[in-house]
Amino acid sequence: MKMREKSNSLILAGVFIFMLIILSFWWKKQAVAQTFVQPADPQVKGLQEKLLRARPLPLKDVRLTGGPLLRAQYLTSQYLLQLEPDRMLAYYRQRAGLQPKAKPYGGWDGPGRNLTGHIAGHYLSAVSLMWAATGDARFKERADYIVKELKEIQDKHGDGYLSALEGGRECFEALAQGEIRTASFDLNGLWAPWYTLHKTFAGLRDAYRLTGNKLALEIETKFAAWAEKILSKLNAAQVQKMLNTEFGGMNEVLVDLFVDTGDRRWLELSSKFEHRVFVEPLKRHQDNLAGKHGNMQIPKMAGAANRYLHTGNPDDLMASNFFWNRVAKHHSYATGGHGLNEYFGEPDQLSQRVDGRTAESCNIYNMLKLTRILFSFWPSAHYADFLERALFNHVLGSIDPEDGRTCYMVPVGRAVQHEYQDMFRSFTCCVGSGMENHALHGLGIYYESGNKLWINLFKDHSGLCQLIGR
Repeated sequence: MKMREKSNSLILAGVFIFMLIILSFWWKKQAVAQTFVQPADPQVKGLQEKLLRARPLPLKDVRLTGGPLLRAQYLTSQYLLQLEPDRMLAYYRQRAGLQPKAKPYGGWDGPGRNLTGHIAGHYLSAVSLMWAATGDARFKERADYIVKELKEIQDKHGDGYLSALEGGRECFEALAQGEIRTASFDLNGLWAPWYTLHKTFAGLRDAYRLTGNKLALEIETKFAAWAEKILSKLNAAQVQKMLNTEFGGMNEVLVDLFVDTGDRRWLELSSKFEHRVFVEPLKRHQDNLAGKHGNMQIPKMAGAANRYLHTGNPDDLMASNFFWNRVAKHHSYATGGHGLNEYFGEPDQLSQRVDGRTAESCNIYNMLKLTRILFSFWPSAHYADFLERALFNHVLGSIDPEDGRTCYMVPVGRAVQHEYQDMFRSFTCCVGSGMENHALHGLGIYYESGNKLWINLFKDHSGLCQLIGR
């Protein structure tokens, strides 16, 4: 009898705490999260409030307090503090005719036909995220320093251009004149130049949104004006030909620039990065993924979902949600990862695609971004389940818990090894996305809307106490 009374008391206490949390939402102002910010345009703000059914608790309001995710965050934070911003900015300065301040990094961030400059963009995003996730002022100091340096570089160029790519000027000048030579990863002789520039755009956006650096928004806006000029004389067919080369999340960052400035020219510019040959079948609910490179496609759909949030265009939602459903339910392994040698296969035929180089880490970084957005439209358990599965199996599995090295692939088959990277030499795409991945572990635990609260993930954290205290 006493045990039953004790159990009932615990239940009542739990209900009481939960009601305190619920009541706190009635009087507080709506939070601004890393994923969703208050739009500058009042009409867009009203649309966002109408479409969002659940809003993630901001990264700055959640602190991890223990467990393997905190360990991953800590190892990544130490790695970020070991990297030298002047080294990753060296080629930016050199391309502008400025003297580099340090010896540049190599690997994929090195000279020649590389993704030169992508690491500085990833890093700017990562330190901005880590500042929000930890409150450690050292990360904001680094973000501010990089923004200041990028301002000097952009001013030296004089026209808004901002890149470390060798031959970047020539590539884009030819593009502006209608000279377009494309392959999946090649545009006018360079390796995915828009993809690389996207990382710089995203870093500036995150520095503005997460650290409050207004100079970052100024630089990003001038950079976008340069991009607008490059594409201004191309017809629709020429633009679509250009988009056959990987371009990252250019549609997403330009929508975000529209949100941050209220200037609709950036929304119009984002629509030029609509890859119709890929997107149109998805709008018709046709699975066209087989044979396509995984991480070329996911950012396009994250950008489409983001655009839906700020325009209400149902085609964007239809395509992005259908894409997510096909990838998560018909192309993914039990870990949440997908792809063999970076490419999709036929749906629901994974048994012959288990061994070998499977499940690229960049893909999961982008799938989780898309998942968080879609959950905000429809707070359904199947989105939360995928988030949990991919986070704990793939993302957590992508980092060595002893030294913090991250993996290009987290393979699922037999007799395979994790492809741990040389963190100070290789600088592959997955080193870059890994910097951001492990700063994001506090995002997606809580979602809120009016008098509703969703708790999606079980982690050691202090966000619950902060909710009660608000």
